[in-house]
Amino acid sequence: MSHLLPLSLDQRRPGLIHPTLDRVTAAASVLGHPERAVPSIRIAGTNGKGSTAAMLAAILDAHGLKTGLYTSPHLVDVEERFEISGSRIARCELEALLRRLDTLTDLSFFETLTLAAFLWFEAHPVDAAVLEVGLGGRWDATRIAPAFAAGLTNVGTDHARWLGSTKPEIAREKGAALAGVRFAVLGPEVEPGLLPTLGVSETIGAGDLVQLRPRGAGEAIAGWGRGPCVIHLPLAGAHQLSNLHLALALARTAELSGLIDRLDPERVRRGLAKVRWPARLSTHTIAGRSILIDAAHNAEAALALARFLTTAPRRYNLLFSCLDDKPASAMAHLLAPLVGQVAVFPLGGERGMPIDDLLQAFPHAHPAPDAMTALAMLPDPVLAAGSLRVAGALLAASPEARGEGQDGMLTAGGGGSTKNQETSNMDDGFSHP
Repeated sequence: MSHLLPLSLDQRRPGLIHPTLDRVTAAASVLGHPERAVPSIRIAGTNGKGSTAAMLAAILDAHGLKTGLYTSPHLVDVEERFEISGSRIARCELEALLRRLDTLTDLSFFETLTLAAFLWFEAHPVDAAVLEVGLGGRWDATRIAPAFAAGLTNVGTDHARWLGSTKPEIAREKGAALAGVRFAVLGPEVEPGLLPTLGVSETIGAGDLVQLRPRGAGEAIAGWGRGPCVIHLPLAGAHQLSNLHLALALARTAELSGLIDRLDPERVRRGLAKVRWPARLSTHTIAGRSILIDAAHNAEAALALARFLTTAPRRYNLLFSCLDDKPASAMAHLLAPLVGQVAVFPLGGERGMPIDDLLQAFPHAHPAPDAMTALAMLPDPVLAAGSLRVAGALLAASPEARGEGQDGMLTAGGGGSTKNQETSNMDDGFSHP
């Protein structure tokens, strides 16, 4: 049975960008500033934020910390955004938090959920919180938390409509998420030429805190002053090495800040072994078929996916759709030569790319009205990509989403699901009027 979002959240639909933190800051003051109750680490960037956050939270958990994790957007259930030490928030508890925020009527969808996360972490109380920036960084609601460390995964060209049309412009917006922290850590994919535009006086590279190099067969060799150790990458794809590098470097800042006694290799391995992050080159059973799903939703992510496909032992057939502001033609140029048959379908909602535009990007694709029809048109093996909403549409039909917990990737930690595909992936980290 599908549960609608609570009325208090359903009414907070995203609207036009309104770049200010004034409203969410004022609301936090009314609530007694719950964002100040917990030491936090903030993670910004174009791609890889969620993967980095999930790995970092798992590492901190393995070192004995009760760790809060707040991510966005969700794929199927809004509860996915909230975890404490691997357990998801119960629907009834989230609804209680949202009712508490009902009087703050001018908050946006994302601001409301961010404040709910701060209230939940304060109530339980956690030792540390890992916060994924929603979009950009300058006006992101997570910025009101006084983080001791922040990381930047990379700077791509996504969301040009809101962040700027050039990488320096986008870097300036994302760099604001690093301001005011003790440790501003740059992932290995951050281009050196962008450093002057970040607007941060002092940064440190992930490589200055942790040395990491690939070993082959999904393993890497890491070192941080205590001798090298072998680490298994918990997520597929060579691009996850950079995300792991940043997660380890941010874990070092927890050590340097005294949050953990020392970063222990065995605890790192144990924590990473528990990481599950769906739709990042992960396999799921959909309509009785094994489907590979990836969240590649922009040009840079499509390039990472293309690199994976060049080494994949099988030639996949592609199920694709995207939002109307994505470079579908550029993504098709990267992916089409590496796959077999292609099926495209339009995503629901105002931001979905029309089917005619999708067919212009993939001229030989099978058109379909929806994800499940498109899936039925393709032979095995199938890869689904192009948008987090593509992943959400498929995963909503999976055994995990029905609570059967096939591989543990989407099984809620406490109670029912709160489904609403219409708002599922429409929010971002900016304030909205």
